[in-house]
Amino acid sequence: MATLQQAETARRKHADTLARAGAHSIGVESGEAFQHDGYVVVAYAEPGQKLELPDTLAVGAHTKVPVVIHHAEKFKPESL
Repeated sequence: MATLQQAETARRKHADTLARAGAHSIGVESGEAFQHDGYVVVAYAEPGQKLELPDTLAVGAHTKVPVVIHHAEKFKPESL
């Protein structure tokens, strides 16, 4: 079970790797909605897009933070 601080550290440490794999946004959320205890790193992908990501991200020698993929369109600002 990852704490919020551990999940944030994992997100910062691995953000470039997740982005190169195709995630258009990367966040940290409570794992409850994803059937995980504690916190998870969420990699957002376009609907239908397949991402090859690890199941967990290492933070230190003994902590692994779960990674979940959530499919959602990229944010598009509205024009005025």
